[in-house]
Amino acid sequence: MRQRVGVAAAAAAALLLAACAGQDTPATTGAAPATTVVAQPAASPTAPAVTLPDRYDPERDPAADLKAALALAKADGKAVLIDFGADWCPDCHVLHELFQSPETKPLLEQNYHLLAVDVGEFDHNLKFAAKYVNLNRSGIPALVVLTPDGKVRVATNDGSFANARSMDSKQVNAFLTKWAPKR
Repeated sequence: MRQRVGVAAAAAAALLLAACAGQDTPATTGAAPATTVVAQPAASPTAPAVTLPDRYDPERDPAADLKAALALAKADGKAVLIDFGADWCPDCHVLHELFQSPETKPLLEQNYHLLAVDVGEFDHNLKFAAKYVNLNRSGIPALVVLTPDGKVRVATNDGSFANARSMDSKQVNAFLTKWAPKR
């Protein structure tokens, strides 16, 4: 009986390790993965499931996440979409729900690697944010689209997403479509 349990435990551990092999986890923070949309080209039968951030994790290192996203973008030609926000922000939650909607999620997955960067109460990751967006003008959520080589294509410094609660999928999709890479 013990031998069967040991074999079952070893098999479960092997499956768990195989499932996690493609995940991008920070070695120093122990934070949960899923800040970056991670996908291999659709043709790959072993492509991991695409995950969207489920919250703005203050433990994430946005510079490291961006480096990983840019490497993926260079490999597959997608753009990098940085979503600056915070868990306390109702508009950030609405935008997240719109990103998860059946109308928007496929467009997002097809064209972008997504990073959710926590700005706390405008007291967290501000130096990183300042490289890409003016949070004083934009409010949150604020979106930035980068080319695979890291150049800013657009930053929503006009505050166009700061009132996301009044938006629908069509408006979000219009933005995502406009700034999607031309492949």
